[in-house]
Amino acid sequence: MADPDETLRVAICGAGMRSRRVWQRHLAQRTGFELVGVMDPIQGALDASAEGGFVEPAQCFTDLDEMLSAVTPDALLACPIIEAHGDAVRAGLRAGCHVLVEKPFVTALDEATELTELAEADGRMLAVVQNWRTRSAGLALKHAVDEGVVGEVSHIVFRYLRDREKPHLPDYLFDEPDAVLWAMGIHHLDLFRYILEGQEFVHVEGRAARPRWSRYRVPSINDLVLQTDRGVLVSYVASFSSRNAHIPQESLQVEGELGTIFNDSDYFEPPLLLSLRDSSEVVDLTAGVAPAQCEYQAQYDIADAAILGDFRAAVLTGSQPIASARDNLGTLALMDACRDALRVTSVG
Repeated sequence: MADPDETLRVAICGAGMRSRRVWQRHLAQRTGFELVGVMDPIQGALDASAEGGFVEPAQCFTDLDEMLSAVTPDALLACPIIEAHGDAVRAGLRAGCHVLVEKPFVTALDEATELTELAEADGRMLAVVQNWRTRSAGLALKHAVDEGVVGEVSHIVFRYLRDREKPHLPDYLFDEPDAVLWAMGIHHLDLFRYILEGQEFVHVEGRAARPRWSRYRVPSINDLVLQTDRGVLVSYVASFSSRNAHIPQESLQVEGELGTIFNDSDYFEPPLLLSLRDSSEVVDLTAGVAPAQCEYQAQYDIADAAILGDFRAAVLTGSQPIASARDNLGTLALMDACRDALRVTSVG
């Protein structure tokens, strides 16, 4: 494809809640896309997709290869259960599709490398949904760091305190290994890599813990210290066992020679603020975002729509996607380093 105005025909692997509420809606309603098929091994999920009105029953399939053969899409959006990501990506690439895959790309670095090389060998676009990059605050933060607004960055402090032990949550969540890292840490760690582009993390150490009263049967608190090859220090603490009910879940400070960029939010929504050493006023780096668009659900919509638009542009024009598979290998390598550090020192 070479025409930037051409419609991208997309099929979806996975018909879970996020597929139905987000991806099917975006693909069916946004200009430049055509939703041509949905696959899921569970018929009930497909029935719910058809009932949602964004896809016809005849466009629903329980077998991925059958769908790819029947509807011949230009691209596959892969969002099945995490364990099925690799097989879905591989099937899409072998069918000649460009592929956009939900985070995490896959959980094994060697498989991610194999799939990346397969896509590159076939000239196919392969990108990952890393949507903290495309949130309003993420884009503003990247721009501010790139432009040297706070000068040379020296230290990043990130604190995440969430009560993910609500009584209504299903039991299986509390057995998932490395739950904090895979559910939320991958967003945060990828964001650090994004804003510190050109730097590599060369040192990781950490501790993990599980409170005695927690529903988790694995560590649910991570305390990590990371350092890049240019000496930037990252202090990262994240918990799914917080009983916090009043303060924002996320707190980010990016420290530089001229000042600090900071954000307190639940899911990285605006405002992103700037405090300069020689200024008496705090500057809102996201002041151009309308108040109604600052709410966290609106930010999810903005970020996911931006990911789709970016992927479409990459497919149609050959531009690099904001989170390519090749770039995401660095995030998965960092995840591996963090998991190794936490396993060595976990307690509880």
